[in-house]
Amino acid sequence: MNTNTLVHSPAILGELPEGTVIRDADGDTGTKAGDGFAVVGWRYPLAPEWFAMPATVVGPPPATVQLIADLSGPLTLPVLLAELRSIAADLNDLIKRQENELDELRDDYGDVLSGELADWDELKADHHEEGSAALGAVLLRLGELTSTRSGP
Repeated sequence: MNTNTLVHSPAILGELPEGTVIRDADGDTGTKAGDGFAVVGWRYPLAPEWFAMPATVVGPPPATVQLIADLSGPLTLPVLLAELRSIAADLNDLIKRQENELDELRDDYGDVLSGELADWDELKADHHEEGSAALGAVLLRLGELTSTRSGP
């Protein structure tokens, strides 16, 4: 069974854990060291860009295969950050709207008059339901972001 994994980018090679063995398209083999790759015949570690792409990661453990899949997949860091910012913005909008609704029941001193307490309780219950629904939506979106469906 072939457990080797192809890598098409020097940037991904740079993120591999120490001790990882690679073989490039020209047949050169290197072992990941802290500051590059140790290659027979070279005194100093070589940068990932030195290797001809695609490179093969030789016999990687499952964690390294998953790392390569994560770095190679369609979900790039800018895409991930944009989605996380969108999630945060949605939650901030919900919180601001809820605070504004509660502020409408407060007097000039920030207190809720006794005649408004029933409305306050009803509004808080509605906000709790909205918060629970928002949490469910966030968990769904995060689940989609962290799904391992794409594979290496």
